[in-house]
Amino acid sequence: MGEFAGVIRFDDAAIDTATCERLGRGVAGQVRASLWRDGSVAIAERPALRVAFPAPAQLVELPSGGVVVADIRLDDRDDAIRALGVDRAQSSDDMAILGAACEKWGADTAARLYGDFAFALWDDRARRLTLARDALGVRTLYYFTDGQSIVFATTLRKMLALPQVPRDLDDIAVANYMTHTRGDVERTLYRHIRRVPPGGTVVIERGAIRVDRYWTPQLIASVHYGRDQDYVDAARDLFDRAVANRLPVSGGVAAMLSGGLDSTGVAGTAARLLGDRRIAAYTRVPGADHPYDTLDEATLARQLVGSYGNIDWAVIDDDYQMARDLEPELEASILGQPRNGGFNPSWYRPLLDAVEQSGANVLLNGGMGNMTLSWSGVPPYVENLRRGRLIAAARVALDTARVQHRSLHDVIRKDLIPAVEPRGLRLWRWKRHDGGAPAMLRHSVVATAFLESLHFQRHARALDQELPFEQIGDVRAWRMKFIHTQDARDIMAGSRHFFSFDQRDPMTDRRLAEFTLGVPEDQFFHKGEGRWLARRVLADRVPHAIATEQRKGRQCPEWYHIASKRRDAMAASIERIERSPIASRVLDIPRLKMLLDTFPKDAEAAMSSSAEHGPILQRGILMGSFLRWHEGGND
Repeated sequence: MGEFAGVIRFDDAAIDTATCERLGRGVAGQVRASLWRDGSVAIAERPALRVAFPAPAQLVELPSGGVVVADIRLDDRDDAIRALGVDRAQSSDDMAILGAACEKWGADTAARLYGDFAFALWDDRARRLTLARDALGVRTLYYFTDGQSIVFATTLRKMLALPQVPRDLDDIAVANYMTHTRGDVERTLYRHIRRVPPGGTVVIERGAIRVDRYWTPQLIASVHYGRDQDYVDAARDLFDRAVANRLPVSGGVAAMLSGGLDSTGVAGTAARLLGDRRIAAYTRVPGADHPYDTLDEATLARQLVGSYGNIDWAVIDDDYQMARDLEPELEASILGQPRNGGFNPSWYRPLLDAVEQSGANVLLNGGMGNMTLSWSGVPPYVENLRRGRLIAAARVALDTARVQHRSLHDVIRKDLIPAVEPRGLRLWRWKRHDGGAPAMLRHSVVATAFLESLHFQRHARALDQELPFEQIGDVRAWRMKFIHTQDARDIMAGSRHFFSFDQRDPMTDRRLAEFTLGVPEDQFFHKGEGRWLARRVLADRVPHAIATEQRKGRQCPEWYHIASKRRDAMAASIERIERSPIASRVLDIPRLKMLLDTFPKDAEAAMSSSAEHGPILQRGILMGSFLRWHEGGND
């Protein structure tokens, strides 16, 4: 989990000392940054604070001329070493393997490696820079070029540390953020700062830029086996390998443990693979009373812990509030962007602090499970109706109601009708319900005039994102769009320097993701039961009550209690936001004020407006505070 930043001049002029110093400060943290400089090339890198393997340099000079710097954690090192045909003794760490791969495979290196990585490869002889990210985009990488030079870095904060990088905002990216529009993966909130796309490379040679994608829906191979059990066996093998690849050879291991299928599957698998070694598991539960009838995740987590003798369990129930919750501008200045959640980041912070205090090297989680192994599947309503199988479609609805303990009316209204309803009719119904406003405004406090000035509906339509959160078009492409969502990645990259452990998610394993994206839908949804594949795969390692649980948990159910304590701070934030010309142009300030004025009197009353008075209000304040910070300058 190293960090790096660099500047290269294509006119061969030397990098000045002031720029080098800024590079070093940009990646400085609790560990001193190292600077590599060779005339027109300057690269600063900082290694991990705690590492699972011996800490190698994050930068390697290549025999053919040039250098590669990386933030990297490779999977299946032995496979890579065999494919490269190199001496195992000389390829003892990830950077050595990467260096050998760059020498042999060149531009194809990223496509042929497995793991989490971002790297910059400078070919001195060809005067060519290649920037690359792993398939799922777990590690981040950004760049800016003006034709004469290029700046690249692993966080936005590092990019903004250099004065030659413009700070102008990208209005489309701001609108993407506010409306939850996904798929525009190269855009950042800054007009001139671009992302290297996940599963992609950017090659800059003599001022020309070429962007390529090596991991797309079209390149995922379909998977077909003769028996249902064959899918289970294959997925189990891949999942075991995914978890094993993310366990450190030595040092402490921790896991986030809710009562859900993904986190219990990860924690249980890790406990089995660790043998006599201990693993610490942390469960976050509400820190205050709330009115929701939610799943008792601590009880389910306790069952998982009781199934293994090497899990040390801690329950976190802090009623926690951070300075950033009261003054969001404070964090905007650190991250260079707004957070995408108003409650969950602070809700989980005590858990992360506990992991930090434990001295663990690695924290495991299962955050991407919903889009990979534990994908819920798509009920075959459309397929059955298209083939005239009315009875089969009715049977799916009846099975769903029975298995998921829902009324048939609820299943028809929420599942069947949305699945078969034409998009045009759905858009018309949403607009009619919302007084003619675009559907995307239902989940946002963005100003209508701002969206209209950008012709934003046309942009969203091109991305199949006119209906927020709705599954539209090809299922595989839609899932990959979620997998490649970048806001959370940006935040995690910007927050990594707060902690000295590495967060790893086995559900983002490339081989596991490719398999689950290629598996037929009938392996995920079966006779009314979603997540059918994951339930069968994990049945040998999690308690039966967890494998068969149909209900969902709720993160931060005491949101009203937390928001109530922020009431005065929210009012002060909105007053500051209203004074900002940029924020007033982007946000619907009257609606923000109305939401605060109509804030429910108690938690029970808030249940009916939890979206509006919870995440929608908070997201508006976070973006407004960011815009206000940006308007004030970057010093």
